[in-house]
Amino acid sequence: MRHLLKLAWVGLLIVGLVTILQAAPTVEVSRRVSGLFEPSRVDDLRAVVPTLPGVEWVSLDFASTVVVLRVDPAQLMGSYNAKHPPSDEQLARRLDEQLASASNRTFSLKPLASASAVPAVVVEVKTGLLDCRGCRYAVYNGVSRLDGLESATVTTDGRLIARIDPAKLDQKALLAALKKVKGLEIPAQ
Repeated sequence: MRHLLKLAWVGLLIVGLVTILQAAPTVEVSRRVSGLFEPSRVDDLRAVVPTLPGVEWVSLDFASTVVVLRVDPAQLMGSYNAKHPPSDEQLARRLDEQLASASNRTFSLKPLASASAVPAVVVEVKTGLLDCRGCRYAVYNGVSRLDGLESATVTTDGRLIARIDPAKLDQKALLAALKKVKGLEIPAQ
């Protein structure tokens, strides 16, 4: 009987140690979200986040498109080793993969804007009436990959409002990108 009690005690100790070694502390990840081209997209993002394993919504600043998510690395990464936890960049990359997949590639994550000697500038470009969501997305998509674009939104009355790093991007480059959007006629600025 004594032998069985010792064996049970050792078994419980091993199970407890394995649980402790596998448990991962949650981490808050802050990234810019690509795909927030209008306020209603916040609801779309809020609907996608709970479908990601081990991810919880913390906050979002729509103006800067910065989202904060609480992540359980063990659930997000699949194979987690407490002795060699994933780096912040590995977590962010996996989180981006999961978010992109769950949203049919309409959302992605980008690093936070780097501190620049020149502060971001808000530029507004009139593009004409954009009364459908698909048209607004096309305009957004036409500029979303430009280097130096920090965030962009498109209004129903056809205004592209972009926060840009003026050291990397200017209004002429925005207009040039918009001219490539199929079916969009840009009035003279």
